[in-house]
Amino acid sequence: MNDYRVPRGVCVMGVKDQKDYDICQRMILGDLNLGQAAKLIGKGRRQVQRILARVRKLGMGGVLHGNRGRAPVNKTSADLKKVVQDLFKDRYFDFNVTHFREKLIKEHGVNLSHDTLLRWGHQEHLVKRAHHIRRPKLHRTRSRLPRAGMLLQMDGSHHRWFGPKLMESCLVGNIDDATSRCCFGEFSPGEDTFSVLTVMKKTIERHGVPEVLYLDQAGFHGKIHPKAKNINWEKHLTHLERAMSDLGVRVLFATSPQAKGRIERMWNTFQDRLIPELRIRNIQKIPTANLFLQNHFIPEFNDKFSVPAAEVFKPAWQPIPENYKNKLHEIFCLREWRKVTPGDTISWDGKTYSVEHDYNYSMRGLQIELRTYLDQTWAGFHANKPVKLTQIDSLKKLAA
Repeated sequence: MNDYRVPRGVCVMGVKDQKDYDICQRMILGDLNLGQAAKLIGKGRRQVQRILARVRKLGMGGVLHGNRGRAPVNKTSADLKKVVQDLFKDRYFDFNVTHFREKLIKEHGVNLSHDTLLRWGHQEHLVKRAHHIRRPKLHRTRSRLPRAGMLLQMDGSHHRWFGPKLMESCLVGNIDDATSRCCFGEFSPGEDTFSVLTVMKKTIERHGVPEVLYLDQAGFHGKIHPKAKNINWEKHLTHLERAMSDLGVRVLFATSPQAKGRIERMWNTFQDRLIPELRIRNIQKIPTANLFLQNHFIPEFNDKFSVPAAEVFKPAWQPIPENYKNKLHEIFCLREWRKVTPGDTISWDGKTYSVEHDYNYSMRGLQIELRTYLDQTWAGFHANKPVKLTQIDSLKKLAA
């Protein structure tokens, strides 16, 4: 450690020190009294008396503070500073200062203040981002709902989660409005109907049925329809809206990003913390990332950032209805309808299928419901009863 103390016999004085010394000399000569000197120096009378006593004893050095030139007793060593800056530069270069401090304490046993790390980071241009002051916009703050499960916000975040050189993927997740707990999240190649249905199905399996689901107006979520007469609203429901309707969940749609600010702030934290966590573990595949996300990152996120509900003993999560308890896959699926032709066939996905049944009459004109499940299998139903469908290979029949 460098010794910055002034060598013995050398007195280094600034302009203010010289001024204070001149005032003390004028006091000794009788040109100034104690009150006048205190006003000129800007200190109390007792302090000026002590300075004057030191000047009489030590001369010019009497106006200097006793710690001048001494290193503070709580100063961090230069070696530790270099080690910490090297860690910040090489291993934790994409961590923010708070996240980096947590890693230092947990992984390296080094406990330094946030201000110290921020100052050291700025010295080497390592601070991840600066917070710019923006002119505030008018968005009325909405209070949290009092009970967990009353309102669930769901959204998807498209980002290069596995690094800037790899493909963009989507993290679909949800957050409870009352507690800011992330209930579930899962990576997928993109945000589509299958991904949002999968996340909601797994959320309900783990926590129960919420009262309200809050979404943005993405195409596969749904949208606010203008009021119109003579409209068949069931035909305008998305697969997610239909599934929520079956479970008795009310669906609301946000009209601005600020309206669903709680989940937007969650994505901001996830992008800030999850990306470096995945990088430091060399996780670049979606299945492995989902395991880490659900088993480690989300529990740690909830422990750190969630808050207790106002009515903690009265959660609003509802149990799964008995008629759907072991059949959630029948709700969280894609449903389409096809009309039976005079030859008891239907066309679907560019192929023709024969409808096999035990009725003594033709099913011509009736509707067949086709359900595509989340595991990519599908089945046909009529009046909620399974119907066997056999593909007809018309080209082979013509060739024969």
